Amino acid sequence: MRRSHLWLACAVAILVGLVALKVARSSRTPSERPGDNALLLKNLALLEPKQLLAKVGDVELRSEDLRESLQTEFQGQMSHAGLSPEDLGLKVGQALDVLVQDELLAQAARQDGLKTNLKGGAGRKDLARQYLAQNLSKVPPIDEVELRNFYKNQGEKFVIPPSFEVRELFLPLQSAPEKRSKTKDKAYVLGQELAARIRQGEPLESLAAQHVPKEQRNRAQVHEFRGAAMESEDERRVLALTPGEVVGPLRIEGGYSVFQGVVQNRSGRIPFYEAREKIKTYLETRRVEEARQRLVADLQRLKPVQRFAPDKTVAAVQ
Repeated sequence: MRRSHLWLACAVAILVGLVALKVARSSRTPSERPGDNALLLKNLALLEPKQLLAKVGDVELRSEDLRESLQTEFQGQMSHAGLSPEDLGLKVGQALDVLVQDELLAQAARQDGLKTNLKGGAGRKDLARQYLAQNLSKVPPIDEVELRNFYKNQGEKFVIPPSFEVRELFLPLQSAPEKRSKTKDKAYVLGQELAARIRQGEPLESLAAQHVPKEQRNRAQVHEFRGAAMESEDERRVLALTPGEVVGPLRIEGGYSVFQGVVQNRSGRIPFYEAREKIKTYLETRRVEEARQRLVADLQRLKPVQRFAPDKTVAAVQ
């Protein structure tokens, strides 16, 4: 059961990634496709104060509105640590796209009599959400047939690949490793002794509690082996272990490890009843995004949208 939940989480991550990828692609303008770094960097100029960036009907959207949107995304701080200038430029361009879309939806919401007590960007987003929800309320909910069809047709996302679970006793290097003679390292010598004791029946976890630094003892618990910084031949030896069999000490990054096989898990498939709610969440998220894009496209045909470059000249008319 634990394995099933683990791989269910992986499958869901893939599904969510597909949604995010689709949203990102649909929100990019032609000038923001990856590969044109100059234009992405130019987007950073959109954040300069007191600039007119776009007009939706008679409503002006300025750089302050864009900064507010980004501040919300960055959880109240205009912090972008870890983002390259190109990545930040792409994010700025996408944020402007969303800002224009929200304004279109908000204006349509007001025309339909929807209201909000929120101000500024928060009010714009609230009205956009209300308008989208109003339109989605007319769409039948996702039924069991749709859920099962997705499970059937996207079967590769619900396959549990074969895996191998081990216990590992890790011993940090106690002296500078010598290329010619690893047997001179105290960690290797100790590893040989402990491997022999494990083969004689002593519990690996008990020996780890005695000889392994506290911060590394979690490796002694049963866990899935997914490879390590070690020789490929040694990695194959670990993967070939049978339950209870011991191999090592083997040289890995930072020291030596003794491995004990626990269980080999065959490949399988996540049951539908476990995947059902996650599939439903994914399909509902996809439906919301598709409805949003469809409504925005319809509204753009009815209301003029102007974009302005950072130098305040008209860049495009949609």
